[in-house]
Amino acid sequence: MSAGRRSSVFGKLATIMAVMMILLMVITTGFFVALVQPTLHGKMDPGTAHLWLLVLSLSLLFAVVLTTQRVLQKLLRPLRDLNDGVTRLGEGDLAVNVPRTTRDEFGTLTDAFNRMAGRVREMVVTRDQLLIDVSHELRSPLTRMKVALELLPNDAQKTRLTGDVAEMERMISGLLELERLRAGKGVTLLRQDIVPIVREVVASYEDRPPGVELVLNGVSDLVLDADAAQLRTVLRNLLENAMKYSLADSRSVRVTISRNDRSADVRVADDGVGIPSEDAERIFEPFFRVDRSRSKESGGYGLGLSICKRVMEAHRGAIVLEANGKRGATFILKLPIHD
Repeated sequence: MSAGRRSSVFGKLATIMAVMMILLMVITTGFFVALVQPTLHGKMDPGTAHLWLLVLSLSLLFAVVLTTQRVLQKLLRPLRDLNDGVTRLGEGDLAVNVPRTTRDEFGTLTDAFNRMAGRVREMVVTRDQLLIDVSHELRSPLTRMKVALELLPNDAQKTRLTGDVAEMERMISGLLELERLRAGKGVTLLRQDIVPIVREVVASYEDRPPGVELVLNGVSDLVLDADAAQLRTVLRNLLENAMKYSLADSRSVRVTISRNDRSADVRVADDGVGIPSEDAERIFEPFFRVDRSRSKESGGYGLGLSICKRVMEAHRGAIVLEANGKRGATFILKLPIHD
């Protein structure tokens, strides 16, 4: 769009102010002619003139306020649309696109935002595709390495190399699983009761410190659409993290199942080291780890919670992190209920 046809927000404001000044002058002149002159010549009672003055002043004030509110509301609508777009982009909606409704600076800003969102979207898609391509390409060399390792004598070096290859295989499997979930595959929803599924997973961790307990909060069964295998994967991931990051004096992990009007909630609350507040927003990003050292002792590749998030999104639900203060963390699985 050419610069000559583009209007200006400041020009619009100046025009509005000029129109309002002209209207104010016209009204003032009319008031002088209709009320002041007759009063000066004794043709109107001063009390009546004062009453008309009050009515006119209040009417003028109301008209000015109402007109200003309507004009500013229309003028600033593009800013509200941009604010909604920024909020959606910050929440991870990379498909956001704000429609341009004006030819002024707000329209230019809207175009700039849409270009930025498009570049972010392209960068994320390119990154994901690169990871998937690399993962596929690494499978063949890893297979050859496994065959070569079988020919080595059994010693400490072979054991160490075998462990490294196994770690790489798990990481690649995690990446490929992320891609399957992102593409809408890997999840088959069936109508079933999730309470036995949660009970089964919890039972497998009861003997590991600091222990785990299951709490049924006013429910005996919860029938909904779910993929049992993927739900077990999510629960095991959360419980593994809870056990791994527990402290010597940590209380047992508590798994609570409850129901509200719109969803079934499964809360996994631990009493471990906790998650810093500055990391809370990035905890579900692929390869993000609270432990920046990425040492073997801490384990993991930063893919577990990303897979959990994708699984819950495939269930049309969500996973939410709830801070527990200085220590511990609570993850809430929200699964929609369709009666």
